[in-house]
Parts: sequence; structure tokens; C-alpha cells
Amino acid sequence: MDKKQKIILFPGNKYANVNPSVMREVCEHMQNEKKRIAEEYAIPAQPSSDGYYHVAVKDKSKSNGRRHIKAKSPEELIDKIYDHEKGINGTFSRTFRDVYRIVNEERLKYVKDSEKRLSVQNTVGRDDDTYRRFFSGTDFELMDVHTISKRDIENICIHNLTRYDLRQKAFNSMKSIIKKVFDLCYREYWIIDNPYARINWSDRRFANMILPDKDVSERGYSDEEMEKIRCYLREKHLANPAYLPAYALEMQIIMGLRRGEVPALRWSDIHESHIDIRREQITVKRNGGSEKEYFKIVNHTKTNKNRRYPITKELRQFLEKLLAVHRKNNINSEYLFPAQSQTGVITNNTVYNFYRRMCKKLDIPISRDLIRGPHGFRRNAITDVVERSGGNIIMAAQLFGNSPEVAKKNYYTGLNMANALDVLDA
Repeated sequence: MDKKQKIILFPGNKYANVNPSVMREVCEHMQNEKKRIAEEYAIPAQPSSDGYYHVAVKDKSKSNGRRHIKAKSPEELIDKIYDHEKGINGTFSRTFRDVYRIVNEERLKYVKDSEKRLSVQNTVGRDDDTYRRFFSGTDFELMDVHTISKRDIENICIHNLTRYDLRQKAFNSMKSIIKKVFDLCYREYWIIDNPYARINWSDRRFANMILPDKDVSERGYSDEEMEKIRCYLREKHLANPAYLPAYALEMQIIMGLRRGEVPALRWSDIHESHIDIRREQITVKRNGGSEKEYFKIVNHTKTNKNRRYPITKELRQFLEKLLAVHRKNNINSEYLFPAQSQTGVITNNTVYNFYRRMCKKLDIPISRDLIRGPHGFRRNAITDVVERSGGNIIMAAQLFGNSPEVAKKNYYTGLNMANALDVLDA
């Protein structure tokens, strides 16, 4: 199925950019479901004295087990009954697609903080991309969850591994969608057994169909590349001393920051001995990516954990240099990297675009298959700390805001052979 055939499944957005034949099939499926649900109820022929059509539905969340629904027309009433019955408190059978929608609704329902809600919406948006890629347009998504077997799940996995060249991370994202759906089904007693839990994922039965991951060591930067980058930044500062994106990238390199953590930094975050990292600028995808994105600074980091980064000699020199740029150019801002933008600071895209132009100029590969980007500087920074601390992965994880497991698996680029040789020779 090509992109034009894929169905948009974002909550609140029914269908968009759909192939007409697929659209007809989906609408027909939905109308048949609505008809079956409506047949379970006595839809009133006339409105009540208040002008509304009323009906009672089963709702296990209510103390009396019932809930009243009203609407201004029989058609609207049927739509509301359908939404209820296919929702978390309804009793009608649900397809895999129905439950996936409910999973996302439940994730958003329990997020009260408006800023954290934006981050959750971004996560839901990424899951929607994963869903569309692996499940939209398949028979699997229209199967009732109580009929889906262990074999059906294995078959959809094989189907996607056959039509796509997947690495482990993409395969895990697909598995995560399936797991979330069936975990919810089992918790809500919609199924009596969890077929996902019946699969022995650890026996590596799919291993021969998954592409090997790029070695983490390939996703950082070599000493030669880092020297070229540092020289380029020095030349950029001399040629255009007020160009802040170059300073922002340099700070990301020095501190191994996530790209969203750089624009959110304020002078008030800087103390004599350390810098507080407790905010970030996020890229918000409107309506799951169907409208233009925008940026917002939120009062939390990606992991919702504040951290402190010690001010090293190199970092202190950098901050003094940046402060001099502010003073010389009469920049009066609470932020280290202000700009004329929605948030008053440089955007994540601005820094990335500068990085991309720099790599092109220096002939440093940034292909999608290599998957490193500016985030690769975190790998270099974490690896340096681990190497220089005699293998202290816990300290590195705390400095850069990862768990020790994630830092070791995804960021530590491996043994420095020169250091190893010195140790062995000694």
C-alpha cells in the first residue's frame, strides 16, 4: 500500500489523503458496525419533551452500570452510541484499530500538566507514524481483538519484516504498538488471554529477518572529524562573531546536550560551579503532523529529570566568550541564544540546518542510514567521560540525563584502542 492509501488514525482526525477505494471500504466497515450496534438499542422515533433523543447504555465505570446519552437527532444518537460502545467503557467488540485509538486516548486522559501533555502528544504522533507504516490497510487492523491469536501476531510481524528492511529499533516500535493494544485489552477484560505475552520474543525467531544495527562506534565522530568541526567553528566565530547558531552547536558539543536543551538555556541557569538543565524546546506536531509544526519551551527535560552539569575550564571559557558577544552586540535577553522566533530563541531546526551545512562543507557524511546527526556529539561526550573516569558509566549517565543501561547501549561508542594500548603496555 502506497502513502496515498494510508489511513490517518489520529484521535480527532477521521480520515485524510485516502485512496477512494480504501475510503469506501473503511466507511462501509464502519457503517456496518454502526448498524449492528444500533440494532442492539431501541432508538426513539420521536424526541423527548426537551427536544433530545435519549437512550441508556451499559457503562461499567458507573456505580449503577448505566449511562444516559442524548442527541438532537437519531443519526447523532447512533454516532454517540457507536463512539461509546467502541470506547473503553463500551461492551461491543473492538478491532485492533479501535483499541489502538483507545490506547492513545487513555494516555492523554491522565496527563494534567499542559506542557507535559504536548510531549505526550508528540509521542502519540510518533506512534501514529509507526501504526500507519505497519498496520494501516492490513486485514490485521480490522480483526476483532478477541479473535486475534498468537499466530496472527507472528504473521503480521513476518508480513512487515518481508515488505520492509527493518532494524531492531523499528521492529521494537512495531512490537510496542501490539503490546500496548493487548495489555489494555487484558486489563479491561476484553480478552481472557493475552496472545502477545504467549510469544517467546527472546528466542530470536525473527533475528534472521532483521538488519544488523549500525555499531554505536560508527554513530559518533572520529577524532579527525571533531578537529575539523572545531576548526570550522573557530573560523565561523571570527568571520561572523554575532552568529549565535554556531555558538549553540559548540555548546551542544562541549556539554553533549540534547538539541532541544540548548535553546532553552537562560543566564539564570548558570551558576558559579554548574549549569542547571531543567527545560527544553520541543517541536510540536499539530494534529499529528497534518499541519505546520511549531516550537514551545517547556519546564521539563525529555526524561522529566532535572540535572546539573559542572562548569569545566573549557565550558567557562566558552561562556565568557558568549557573554562578550552579547555585550558587544547589545543583546539584552535572558536566553543564551535569543532570536526573532515564536519562543524568542533559536529553533531546533536552525541549529540542525547550520550543522548540516557545516558537514557538507567539511565532507562529513550525515546519511540517514548512519543515524548520528548532532545527537552523535552526545555519544562522543559520554564516551569521553566513561574513558577518562575508568569506566564510570553511572557518572556519565547522571551527567547527560540517561539511565546507565541506555548510556551503555546507545551512547558508549566503545573501547579507545590508544588508551587500551597504554594500559596494556604499562
